[in-house]
Amino acid sequence: MKRILNCCLVLLMLAALPGTALAGDAADQISVTGVSADPGVLMRGDTGTIEVRILNSGLESVPISRARLLSNDITILSGERYSSVGTIGAGNSMTFTFSVRADSSDGIYYPVFYLDFRDAGSLRYGIPVKVESSPLSVSITERPETFSMGKKESIKILVGNPRENQISGVVVTPVSEEASFTQSSYFIGSLLPDASSGVSFEVEPLTDGELLFDVEYRNGLNWHKSSLALPMVLGEGRKIAEPLLNNLEIRKEGDHWYLTGDVNNAGLETAHSVVVIADDPAEPVMPYPLYVTGALDPDDFSSFDLTFRTETGVESVPLLISFRDEDGNRFETTDSVALSASSPSSSSGGDETEGWSPLMIGLVVLLIAGVAVAIVLAWKRK
Repeated sequence: MKRILNCCLVLLMLAALPGTALAGDAADQISVTGVSADPGVLMRGDTGTIEVRILNSGLESVPISRARLLSNDITILSGERYSSVGTIGAGNSMTFTFSVRADSSDGIYYPVFYLDFRDAGSLRYGIPVKVESSPLSVSITERPETFSMGKKESIKILVGNPRENQISGVVVTPVSEEASFTQSSYFIGSLLPDASSGVSFEVEPLTDGELLFDVEYRNGLNWHKSSLALPMVLGEGRKIAEPLLNNLEIRKEGDHWYLTGDVNNAGLETAHSVVVIADDPAEPVMPYPLYVTGALDPDDFSSFDLTFRTETGVESVPLLISFRDEDGNRFETTDSVALSASSPSSSSGGDETEGWSPLMIGLVVLLIAGVAVAIVLAWKRK
């Protein structure tokens, strides 16, 4: 009887000490109040962290022997077991961090968090972990229909995030051995779920080839890359300026030729620094050895004069038209003009009136005589 009374006294004293909990009440005081994963959604092969936060909502301290995270699908890299946790005081919280790797295929997995109490009992909590390997989407929103040698073109890239979690550190880098770029890379930064961002690159083709746009980004601490290839075939651009010559008139003046005409821009872009000159075998001479105009807008024209000398027997002369685009790239085109032996000459002589045939001169004389007779007859009647 005395022994029983002593045991009861010991139990009462233990119950009265602060920081001590009876074995059966420990699990009721401890609960999981928060779970977070970084990154929020893993891609296959990614490493990340899982944090579990517990709270002692009771009025007494609870001793914890160990904490564990177990899974057959998600690899636990470190922190699988907290072998010695200690005591969590009344009203206090504690956080456990576990490092994991997603080695399984896409899906949702449930590693289990175990918390073993020192006196007796345990807490068991399943944690959902999502593995989804969709990369960032990369698309071209604007590109030239054709690429021209030495001409800068604009290419616009749109990067979108189809994932359920935020992606960070997004960088777009153009790569090509057949072209040069004004921008070596473009930093976008973070992309929220279902968000997108556009970037623009200026490219100057050097030859036929391929343009590659690499998009690097981070999912948590894990680097990933998406790429987009764009074939590049050189040709004539549809919007390039197109100077044409028309209304050409040529005549011989002494020892040289005098040419007048119009240069018209039939293209869809402005032609800058337009120059018209008679090319070999012609020899430009004063007073108009060449013609230069600042710019010709689409559907605009400008009149010009040229003077040049040729050797006897030359039947036609090439006319060289050069211009530059808005990036300063130089282009050339060639037209030609025939040198007619019957072209009127300012030095030609004779009694024949230029441009009037004898028949027309006779008709004019008769007309004038008739008018004079009519006037005289009318005067006599008065």
